[in-house]
Amino acid sequence: MSEKASILKDYAEYIFGTIDKAVDGLTEKEMNWRPTEQSNNIEWILNHLARLSNVSLPRIISGDPNYMPKGWPQDYKDQHYKMEKMVKDIQAGKKAVLEGIGKLSNAQLEEEVPLWGGKQKRKTGLFAYLGELIHHKGQIAYIRGTVKRLKEKDPKFLA
Repeated sequence: MSEKASILKDYAEYIFGTIDKAVDGLTEKEMNWRPTEQSNNIEWILNHLARLSNVSLPRIISGDPNYMPKGWPQDYKDQHYKMEKMVKDIQAGKKAVLEGIGKLSNAQLEEEVPLWGGKQKRKTGLFAYLGELIHHKGQIAYIRGTVKRLKEKDPKFLA
């Protein structure tokens, strides 16, 4: 494994670990609560994280814009899965992402691959999508922190 890939893999592992911590102890009620009617709930965020880690990141790693994991449903984003399934799917994606990044050479990180709006360096896509994981983990933390404060004011909130 190249030194650059090793650092990127360590960073990805750290990011996935923060997602694990963010959902620890999450309840179904908390997962489905929205701060506003227009906001995403944690269910939507977990679904999105599962798709990012199983489809989007592996597409960048492989350079294949049509990559789809074996057995992955085309309509995953439109389904309402249980929290446990989505967390398990994120874990499967984590494994594939870490293995894939670990196999990349420095030259492969610099290769141009199909991304949004054309071709860009593979490392650019990886930086962007790992950043997307962090962004959505932050949304989960915001929602959970809000729920915690609302429960402190009213213990019956989401009871």
